[in-house]
Amino acid sequence: MNRSFHTISRTLQDTSKISSVKRAFESANSIKEIPRKTIDNRFIPDLTNKKRYNPFDFSIASQRFQSKIFNVKKSKIMENSSFNSSEINPLDFYTLPHLLSNYVNTSGQILHRSVTGLSAKKQKQVSKAIRRARSFGFMSCVANDVSTFPKRGDSL
Repeated sequence: MNRSFHTISRTLQDTSKISSVKRAFESANSIKEIPRKTIDNRFIPDLTNKKRYNPFDFSIASQRFQSKIFNVKKSKIMENSSFNSSEINPLDFYTLPHLLSNYVNTSGQILHRSVTGLSAKKQKQVSKAIRRARSFGFMSCVANDVSTFPKRGDSL
């Protein structure tokens, strides 16, 4: 009688181990996917098929060089902005919301300097002009300017 009790208890222990392993496996499979992180393209070297590369391409000095090139491209973009010239003061344009609406997204948030391409000084002036236009009621606080919306009958 003792012997049968031990064999039954062993089989019960084995089944409990198997069920705990099954539970652990099922919980591991039910884990949600981890969101993928993206890497900025300027940190990825351009290595196409049958292209030679130098060990310098993988060094920190290469990344510094690439960031200098990126800053030059960014400065060229900033030169093309209408508010970046020294003669124009964006604070004078608070009464013209159709011009300021280019610097606001669809939900009414002021766009960041990296998006607008303005210098730091001009970005502050543009954001101040937008806040003035909102306080005087020329611009909406919660949406883009109405003049930018599609008109009735216009095709999208």
